[in-house]
Amino acid sequence: MVDRLGILGAGKLGTAVARLAVDAGRQVSIADERTDPMIELIVSTVAPGAHLVSKDEMLASSDIVLLAIPYSRLTELDLSAFAGAIVIDATNPWLEADGANPPESPLRGHSGIRVVRSMNHLAYEDLGAYAEPAGGPFRTAIAVASDDVAARKAVALLVDELGFDPVELDGRSAWLLDTNGPFFGRRLSQAEMNALVSASRRADRLTW
Repeated sequence: MVDRLGILGAGKLGTAVARLAVDAGRQVSIADERTDPMIELIVSTVAPGAHLVSKDEMLASSDIVLLAIPYSRLTELDLSAFAGAIVIDATNPWLEADGANPPESPLRGHSGIRVVRSMNHLAYEDLGAYAEPAGGPFRTAIAVASDDVAARKAVALLVDELGFDPVELDGRSAWLLDTNGPFFGRRLSQAEMNALVSASRRADRLTW
């Protein structure tokens, strides 16, 4: 079983996921390269049981790594350090100040990194508010998009353990999670999300 979760970024999303993962019995390591002396206090208070470590230690001790950092910081990462890892891309590209589209993610098409798009379309506060045990009647869905089937299923298992119903998608459907996609900022059930997926496929006239 893949049970070691690493998180890059001790901000609101990173600590929210860490707390749920610790509660689910996962071993959780968090790395944050900022020099804020309050980070250790934040992690110990918001996500007790998670371990604050260096980035190298986090990568060495994790089966899955969640990128809980601003999209703009992706270009600062040494992506070779993530080679072979299952990486959850939870970053969101926003329009530039002048209205221009943001640069393409360096994760896209990068060989050696098993990228799964997930956990970016719900706000961090929704993660804490809507998590429910398996079988809960009002469970919220979280999409999990990747062409790497094994990586996608590993992340889907994590999503389920965190308290949400995973909806698995291939890489072509990852745009549904983006800021201009139909999932973003909405609380959807698994059935509602699947209905939106079906509608998008019909609209695009894709062959499935």
